[in-house]
Amino acid sequence: MKHKTTLINNRRYLGNKYKLLPFIKDIVDSECSKILSMADIFAGTGAVASAFLDKKIISNDIMYSNYICNRAWFSPEKFNPSKIKAIIIRYNNMVDSEENYMVNNFSDTFFSKENCLKIGAIRENIKNLYKADKINKKERSLLITSLLYAMDK
Repeated sequence: MKHKTTLINNRRYLGNKYKLLPFIKDIVDSECSKILSMADIFAGTGAVASAFLDKKIISNDIMYSNYICNRAWFSPEKFNPSKIKAIIIRYNNMVDSEENYMVNNFSDTFFSKENCLKIGAIRENIKNLYKADKINKKERSLLITSLLYAMDK
């Protein structure tokens, strides 16, 4: 079975610079062609940094969710793709009915109660897997980023 994946520019985020990438890349290539590293100091979801994967990337953003996404996309830490895929498949098939933080705070506002049940259960499971050392920091970041991107849909 083919599974749907996402690209860095698939997150709806105010201030996303993805459409400016050709312009930014042209300027950097023409004016700074010999650079070995690049700093994206207002990284957001990392769209600009993604255009410079051949360089050492330093990314920074004040929002924790953006930090997690940038860690998922750019951290050199090793991860197990098969494990991540299996966990996401399990999450996609999950049905949960236990009240959680998402239900109590966001039900029927941004998301339906049904979606909040699932989002909250997934987020709690990611936390528990990490605390139990069943996933590393990179895998945790990948799972949270996948959840954030799915929530946008």
